[in-house]
Amino acid sequence: MRVLTEHSPHGFTITAANWVANHLKSKPQSTLALPTGQTPLSLYAELVARTKMRQMSLNSAYIFNLDEYCGLGKADPHSYSAFLHQHLIDPLNLHSKNVRLLQGDAPDLQAECQSYDAEIAHHDGIDLCILGLGTNGHIGFNEPQSAWNLRTHRVNLSEETRAVHARQSPQPWAIPTHGLTMGIQTVLEARNVLLLIAGANKRGARDALRGHADPKWPVTSLLSHPNLTIVELS
Repeated sequence: MRVLTEHSPHGFTITAANWVANHLKSKPQSTLALPTGQTPLSLYAELVARTKMRQMSLNSAYIFNLDEYCGLGKADPHSYSAFLHQHLIDPLNLHSKNVRLLQGDAPDLQAECQSYDAEIAHHDGIDLCILGLGTNGHIGFNEPQSAWNLRTHRVNLSEETRAVHARQSPQPWAIPTHGLTMGIQTVLEARNVLLLIAGANKRGARDALRGHADPKWPVTSLLSHPNLTIVELS
């Protein structure tokens, strides 16, 4: 585990962006698993800016997302698909053939999860999985006590997770009770993991990484990963 600690939001963003840029330079055709939420917003803005200045490119990368709300299609502004399109995919005009996002409104969610896993396997797994961290230690939508041997699956969202998402939303809306998520097994099989930790409310989850693997803190599943880098904002 490699920990890069930054003391300003700008430093946090630049360090994370440098890490991603260096990875893409070494393997432009990387398969990426990308998060949503508040933490990666500045990272995506920096990646877009660097790409427009021709300092890097995501044109050869293949993009998956980590999770999605059940019942929401890509046209729904609350969907995570819409989030990634707004903040990364559309600003960079990434080709649709290089993007596979979870469809929360699929008529058969189990089939959607199986299709998603098949596409990941077709691309020989994930080269770089970028993760945010939930206040309760969740990664993706893998909540506390989630099994660590699952691939993409449907989950019940905890009340804590739904409450946090409700507070972060600029407008009130009914947060779905269920989601789809890339499973911890898939995350652990990623060749590289970049974990972004920002916010004082993440301290408990961050401290869990100083201990041992504990199903109460899903993030501790990463302690066994051979290529884990953490960028944290102190």
